Amino acid sequence: MATEKAPIDRVESTRSIDPKAQLQTRDVQGDAAFHKAVNEAPLDPWSKTAFKLYGVLFIAALNATASGFDGSIFSSINAMDQWRSYLHLPELSSSTGLILMIYTVGAIIGSLFTGPICDQWGRRAGMQVGAVLIMVGAAILTAVQNENMCIGGRFVLGWGVALGTSAAPTYALELAPPHWRARIVGFYNTFFYAGSILSTGVAYASAKLKGEVAFRLPLGLQLAPPAIILVGTLFIPESPRWLCWKGKQEDAARILAEYHGGGDMQHPVVQLELAEFEASIELQKSVKWWDYSALYKDHNARWRFLMVTFMSYFAQLSGNSVLTYYLPAMYSLLGITSTERRLLLTFANSIVSCAGAVAGSATNDRMGRRTRLWVGSFVLASLLSIVTAISSQFATPELKARATSTLSNAGVAFIFLFGAAYSFTYTPLTATYCAEALKTEGRAKGMGVHVIQSNSANLYNTYVTQIAFRHIGWKYYLVFVALNVVYGFVWYFFGVETRGRTLEQLEAVFDAPFPPRASLQKTTMVQRDGHLEGLEDA
Repeated sequence: MATEKAPIDRVESTRSIDPKAQLQTRDVQGDAAFHKAVNEAPLDPWSKTAFKLYGVLFIAALNATASGFDGSIFSSINAMDQWRSYLHLPELSSSTGLILMIYTVGAIIGSLFTGPICDQWGRRAGMQVGAVLIMVGAAILTAVQNENMCIGGRFVLGWGVALGTSAAPTYALELAPPHWRARIVGFYNTFFYAGSILSTGVAYASAKLKGEVAFRLPLGLQLAPPAIILVGTLFIPESPRWLCWKGKQEDAARILAEYHGGGDMQHPVVQLELAEFEASIELQKSVKWWDYSALYKDHNARWRFLMVTFMSYFAQLSGNSVLTYYLPAMYSLLGITSTERRLLLTFANSIVSCAGAVAGSATNDRMGRRTRLWVGSFVLASLLSIVTAISSQFATPELKARATSTLSNAGVAFIFLFGAAYSFTYTPLTATYCAEALKTEGRAKGMGVHVIQSNSANLYNTYVTQIAFRHIGWKYYLVFVALNVVYGFVWYFFGVETRGRTLEQLEAVFDAPFPPRASLQKTTMVQRDGHLEGLEDA
């Protein structure tokens, strides 16, 4: 089986220097040592080593599945007649908004514990504590008797998901081989849609049942992913970067050799990573669990944190959360009133969005982060503009009477396209980009703050959306159309490209006076008889 070479699309130009010596120079985006190590000893994606790595990272990815299950289940549950009758809640009301919002409050509070737990006891501990809390919250919701129990269960659930979805992407990023980092962590986020498809599919089927079982069955299924996570984390290795930080270099080296070098301690990628870990150990040891200054102490740290802040807010305030929590209500704005059809379309949308996320993750190593983000933002603005225009044709009873089913179906199609485009643009990068941008000593804390920022945006999304839909309907979409246009310009001018470097090699980029420009600079390398070398080695 052929092994996987370093992505050739990183090569920007090729010119012959000496045909007899078979020498060429190549300008590559990224660091020379990174490309040399990867090109000299590529890791076979079909090897036993690779499949062991996939199994380990699957446990981490289930945290995204747990998040996706919750993020989508209440969109469907809230549209069920059985649920609204049992708790006497309208589909769009302040009480409904509070139930949706309290999950976000729990997530914000849970995020405050992410850094201390993950830095003191390890990335696995963060996933384990998160799994236990998710199971507690899911059990309360499954047994719900009144609105207060629902609020309490949602709060605990949010707390647990915040811990799990902060620890897991950090773990995946730190365990992934550097040249597979974007793809692996991108696929991590794609597992959000595994939970989304499962929850919306079960909700559609169970909505046909009579009585309380219609909503208790899908709510009870929330227990499955965290149970697997809790057991699975007992059998997976700890993050090698965290182990180095704690002075356990031998354990870290063994894990790197096993999962990045096929058991070979002398594998070039393993040696590159070990050397970089060693260089940063003393700095990492000086960081206290309560100290968040690594996120803002200097020019380098502030630029890193700015990228995290951009991603946290832009990804949540681009219109996607309306799809997540109020998608059935969006269909109502297109004249679709049947509960069964709205639930079926919600299920179908999860599948289409998943396809977009898979495509985005598969191209994560070949497409620059910055390019994907600025182009994607303008595409999202365009698609949502079309949804807005079509929805406006159903704004009054008179317009609804004249509107055709073809027009309604066109609106549904563009909602699907928006979901796929969002998933292609943001889903593979939300965790990847934030974790890449942060230093090792501040990564766990930074990911916790990322979750706080994301959920503070979701406080707005979950509560304000139901008010906006009740009062201005389709006009609310215009807010996100305008925001996506702004995001496109911000990513283009200020986005820092992180592809093509190890996490440690990004240090020089963020040390530059203007990191966005520095991140786009090329490194000249020499290709001699099929081997890549830095220019200084030629």
